[in-house]
Amino acid sequence: MDFDPCPLMIRTAIAALSLALLLPASAQVMKDGFWQQRSSTASGGLEVGVPLREFERTWGSTTFGLSANIAIPMRTLPLEFGYDFAWGRMGSEVRTLDRPTGNIIGSRGRRRVDVKCSVLGHHALVRFNPLRGKLRPYGDAMLGARNFITRSTLTTEQGKADEVRDGQWVASVGWAAGLMYSFSRQIFVEGRVERLYNGKVDYVNPQTIDIASDGSVTYEKLSGHTGSLQIHLGVGLRF
Repeated sequence: MDFDPCPLMIRTAIAALSLALLLPASAQVMKDGFWQQRSSTASGGLEVGVPLREFERTWGSTTFGLSANIAIPMRTLPLEFGYDFAWGRMGSEVRTLDRPTGNIIGSRGRRRVDVKCSVLGHHALVRFNPLRGKLRPYGDAMLGARNFITRSTLTTEQGKADEVRDGQWVASVGWAAGLMYSFSRQIFVEGRVERLYNGKVDYVNPQTIDIASDGSVTYEKLSGHTGSLQIHLGVGLRF
């Protein structure tokens, strides 16, 4: 895996986030607010993925998607165990075919070919979350895998569809720094930054997707490490 120093802009963003986490934590009074008890949490929201290093050089486009995580405290220890899921859209291509292609027996009329490239993240996490009160910074260690997948779907006017999938899994490790702010006993907002280190994987280059007049789909693939910086903003519940 590639562990070279981050570009200046990325290092600056990480430093700014770290400072934003440390200042509220240092000023927080342990008995302040109504969120004093240890509890399980679940949150979800929007996520932006910024490719780094080799991934930035080979592909270089930002992903936009959704993410969610759940964490359960481990008795009296300041540790929590949980799961983080993320979905990001890498690109897509759609074409409507006005004439029969002959690829689906008995089909007639207009056809729609839809090609979507996505990346799915599945990570187990261990969270260090020692503080109490309305404002809670935390840190995660993450281990799991990501799935770079392309789905090509052909749909007819009669509702029939044919789907082809092309995907590959890659091991993924990383860390995250987050901040929760509680509005009530159950509801909080959350911001977090994840740094993911991924192994080498072959993935579809969405910019090369071509849909022919007969409905066939062609594309080129890129290969390399796919490390990224993931930025998450969402809302959550404690229970």
